[in-house]
Amino acid sequence: MPAGRGCETFVTSTQGKTLAFVLLHATEERILVRSDPGGLELALPHLRKYGIFDDVTIDDRSDSTFEYHLIGGEGLLQGPMPGEADNSHLVGEIGGRAVRIIRESPAGFPGLTILGDRADADAVRAAIRSVAGEGGLDEPGFGDFEVLRIEAGTPASGRDVTEKNLPQEFARDDRAISFVKGCYLGQETVARIDALGHVNQVLKGLMLEPGAAVPTVGAVLEDPDGKRSGVVTSSAFSHWRGRPVALAMVRNAQAAAGTILRLAGNDAEAPVVAIVADLPMPRQA
Repeated sequence: MPAGRGCETFVTSTQGKTLAFVLLHATEERILVRSDPGGLELALPHLRKYGIFDDVTIDDRSDSTFEYHLIGGEGLLQGPMPGEADNSHLVGEIGGRAVRIIRESPAGFPGLTILGDRADADAVRAAIRSVAGEGGLDEPGFGDFEVLRIEAGTPASGRDVTEKNLPQEFARDDRAISFVKGCYLGQETVARIDALGHVNQVLKGLMLEPGAAVPTVGAVLEDPDGKRSGVVTSSAFSHWRGRPVALAMVRNAQAAAGTILRLAGNDAEAPVVAIVADLPMPRQA
């Protein structure tokens, strides 16, 4: 991977299980590894343990950096922009502060992520707001971003991606798994699934009926016959849909879009219905 490019990947255990879902960005001198808050709790000890076999230094910058994400905000930034490929990046400047600008779309819309020194976070934000002008920059809360992430089908480490999962369960083989690269920990399991078998469950979207409560993470899904069919991994209320949405690990037999499931433990006379959706979820629904 040349400098200025990036990709998604999974950090896998020796058994091929997903310790973390991460983004890699190659620079001239190092590889920048990014994940969700808490997403490296399992991966960092793993990398440090096996890093002793290579000439590598791991520098955790989590507490000294900030990260902003702009949805459709390219016109607010001056100077060179990253290439068109997902996860392309370059070093730029905003408000006189050095930042790294990354092209990515975790919310399902074209966007840019800005990384920099945490001491510069307020100055960078102020510079962007100044260019946007009065009313030109909407700053949604975490809840709104979470809805967009769920609808886009972007998995989050520690929630959707856990050490119990296999990489192929996320249907991101084309962007997060290489079947031709050299040896890596867990490769045997990943290659065996690709060559000889399949996974038994896959990450899918759920759209609940209007008026339903947002399902709790860990809520069990059943088919109409009461057979366990999956488990909710992320959930939020979508104001623009007027209903809760969720991500869930769903058994293959019930994973087709349009399949009707229900949340376990509810009144059998008035079950809470969830409809399976492909990812990303259709915008018009």
